[in-house]
Amino acid sequence: MKMPAAALVFAGVVVAGAVFVAQSLSDPLGRTDGAGQSSSSLAATSAYGGYSPEAVSSASDGDRVVLFFHAQWCATCKLLSDDISANIDRIPHDVRILVVDFDSQTALKKRYGVTLQHTLVQVTRDGGLVAKWNLSRTLDDVISRIS
Repeated sequence: MKMPAAALVFAGVVVAGAVFVAQSLSDPLGRTDGAGQSSSSLAATSAYGGYSPEAVSSASDGDRVVLFFHAQWCATCKLLSDDISANIDRIPHDVRILVVDFDSQTALKKRYGVTLQHTLVQVTRDGGLVAKWNLSRTLDDVISRIS
């Protein structure tokens, strides 16, 4: 979607001076399917991608799934997102971190008792709560808190 840059706050940073094409939360890393389109299958199978019910339910029995409640206007969310992106190759093979839009996913926030952006919730593949914590600033901290 195209928006005037002066009105756009993206991942906690005000973008100014040009027309900007907003990145889809379905894949926060901006990966595409080779044809230049955001690929939901990439997001569903990657270690770091956008939330969908299918991305959770398609996890293998041994996979550990973490929901990252992220707000585009949140500076600490951006810090963690940037650190995860910079260290994506260090995410254990059995971990999926799925970005949940804090501002629009009110049902998920209610389900897990999330009241603060930058909350992380580890869930089972059927959506059961395993653990919940706030304000991890690095991938290492996230990994250290996963059960």
